Amino acid sequence: MLRDEYAAQTRQRIIEAFIALLEESEDSTIATSALAKKAGVSLRTVYRYFPSRDALLAATADWLNTEVFGLASQDDPEGVVKGFQVAVGKFDSRPDLARILALTRVGRSMRSTFRNELASRRRSLLWSDTPGIPAPDRVRAEAVLACLDNVQSWLTLREEFDMDAKEIGAAIGWAMELVLNETRRSAQTKKKKP
Repeated sequence: MLRDEYAAQTRQRIIEAFIALLEESEDSTIATSALAKKAGVSLRTVYRYFPSRDALLAATADWLNTEVFGLASQDDPEGVVKGFQVAVGKFDSRPDLARILALTRVGRSMRSTFRNELASRRRSLLWSDTPGIPAPDRVRAEAVLACLDNVQSWLTLREEFDMDAKEIGAAIGWAMELVLNETRRSAQTKKKKP
């Protein structure tokens, strides 16, 4: 086995062990010694690959965002709604991990980069077919969509209304479409007024 390949596998094993420990305990203060034991590596190896807790959190966040939850393909404004519907299925497949991302400080820290990237993609797509929407209307719509397109929305509907991924995707998708349609309709109405 090549040295780089072995290093990548070791790094991956440490990240997966960290995620497993988070899912098992929901305690973000996981001791490095417990992580090393779970990953089957020495303490020194953990520190070689992740010299700080921030480095471990950043690597874990990158892995979660690309391999577990990830950004769904969003090529057009309708893709924003479809993206959330795909995401809730992924949340349902790893509910303990999704709950940790929604409710814990470490989870919020890990998803902040993902959320910023998602907001940037959403912003670039939403108004491509209706560029004349006033900035305050765009910001208001984007803010509401950010609240809807969120692991916390999934968690709320799952726990308070006992909905599954399909039902949550339909409910939130409906609300997202209402926001988008109303924002576009309002912009068209404002253009027609003399």
